[in-house]
Amino acid sequence: MSVLETPRIYFTGQMTWDPIVTNNDATYYNEDTCDLTPAGDPVADFRQRAIDAVNTYNWNPHGTHRSAFLAEVSGVDTGSGLRTCDPFVGAPANFLGMLVDAEPYGTVTSQLFFDTMQFGINGGCRVTCPRTWRVMSRYVNFQRNSYNGIKAGIASVIWQTSIPKTAGLQLDPHDSAALQALAAALEDDGVLGLTVRWNTYRTIYFDDPTILANKSPELVKDSKALIAKLDIANSFQPNPARSLLVGVVGLWREGEPACEPGDRALLAQGAETIATAFARITDDRLVLDFGNSVAEVDAELNKQDLGPLSVCAMSPDGKSIVKVLASLPYPRYGRDCYVATSGLITIPLSAGTAELAATAPLQVRSGDKIYLAEQVLRAAPTTQQNIYLDESGANVAADLQVLEFGAPAGAGITVSRYNWNSVTNVSTLIDTAQTDSAGIASFQVAPAGEGNVLSYIFTVGDDATTTPSLDTLTTPYIYARTLPADAAIGALEPSWENVYTSVLSKWNAMAPCMDNWLLLNQPAQVHAYGAVLKKLTDPANFEAFRFMPVTRDMTEGERTLLYKFLDAPLDEGARALRAAPAAAAPRAALPEVTRLSRAMRS
Repeated sequence: MSVLETPRIYFTGQMTWDPIVTNNDATYYNEDTCDLTPAGDPVADFRQRAIDAVNTYNWNPHGTHRSAFLAEVSGVDTGSGLRTCDPFVGAPANFLGMLVDAEPYGTVTSQLFFDTMQFGINGGCRVTCPRTWRVMSRYVNFQRNSYNGIKAGIASVIWQTSIPKTAGLQLDPHDSAALQALAAALEDDGVLGLTVRWNTYRTIYFDDPTILANKSPELVKDSKALIAKLDIANSFQPNPARSLLVGVVGLWREGEPACEPGDRALLAQGAETIATAFARITDDRLVLDFGNSVAEVDAELNKQDLGPLSVCAMSPDGKSIVKVLASLPYPRYGRDCYVATSGLITIPLSAGTAELAATAPLQVRSGDKIYLAEQVLRAAPTTQQNIYLDESGANVAADLQVLEFGAPAGAGITVSRYNWNSVTNVSTLIDTAQTDSAGIASFQVAPAGEGNVLSYIFTVGDDATTTPSLDTLTTPYIYARTLPADAAIGALEPSWENVYTSVLSKWNAMAPCMDNWLLLNQPAQVHAYGAVLKKLTDPANFEAFRFMPVTRDMTEGERTLLYKFLDAPLDEGARALRAAPAAAAPRAALPEVTRLSRAMRS
């Protein structure tokens, strides 16, 4: 199933990350009230505080949230192994999205809002993928790059979305045998479209690969250098991080989650282990997805050498080896093979082996040491992993697909939902649901009250024990963020003072990049762009790349007040401010780097 079958397309390269990170800490932002901390902090003071605090966590106060591929198609597999001579190989992989955390303080709710991604070029071999669902981050592996000790440099992440073939997916194969095979496979009624899955790892900050620790001299030096640039009058200085990536494009079949891996889940067994992997068995081969699994141990990105690994079909209780399906010598999961096939490992199977392994739990072992063990029954959210709600709004449905040996389970399986408290590390049972004939268990997610972020974790089976905490490598989870109603703000008179103080000032404070497009402290400009602002902030456009605010935290009351202002004539006070910029002292000439960066903004 999924990208673990052929045909498939591999891509490799790097990915840039340019989020504003000032809202990641309670010192600057309250994630429950969606407001600055302290409330009412003047914009100039807030911006300067953010600059002065540049360090490990506040590494990008002038971010744009834009995240992009610097990648290309690196290979194809139509069923006969890796090929690099297909005409599609070498084509660019293009993606531009907005990186946003549903929970600003947390580390496991990152998502990418985008409009389209494309592999190839216009007029040539090409796959065009319009967005149906945002790209979700899953299976965050905090043990991946432990030698690199700064921020997300230690972690790797699986990113995934799927594109229905009925929603504008376009393939232009031309003379690419791989794309021709992919187009033919899409004709199958059981194929819903394409899945795009990639893994990012080895993240570098300040464009300095020598930073390997949070308090290193290199970090201190680079932080001071960035502060000096940001302190230049009128300077605008994003500071994106960048990661390596490997990825795959393949088939998305009926019964598979859209935004996280399905397949057979081989879960991590303990802290010092290989991270969760995925497997698929066909008549003649076993495919393992080790894209997120084996750690790098040095700056050259050599993989940890665990010696030969055995992939075993086990007895139902997981205690006895029924058959060793394959042996993986170190080169098969080492650096070069990892990059060449984006972490996918294909192993031929002997006759009769696939039938035996179809209903035998799989393990990856080294002697008696178990690194990975299959969870036979597993739940995965179908599409909604990060849910946004309004305090006065309706409930939102959350569906979980239960998989048994990687295939949709049947009816009558119990799925239990718990509320996990990240502060107390306690899980509380909320409710249960039974799967339908397609193996889907449905839950309702209700608004939490006055602005709150709730973590839901799920177990499968009548005798499932309470999961003690959220483990990103083993626990199915959903986050729900409720935005406060702010009815009192919505009821205010639509004066410029009220609109700026209660709505626009926090955008102006946290997002200096907006200065390049619209001065949010100028009422005439804001009013003149009223039609555009209403389109960009319309909840109907919530999933779009250019939605405002990027952080998706405008409340109902704030939107109501803003729209009242935009729909009314400028008041006397706002009209008086129309000439204020002209009367002010002329600005100093922009530094060349700032002038160029603004000229390049779109």
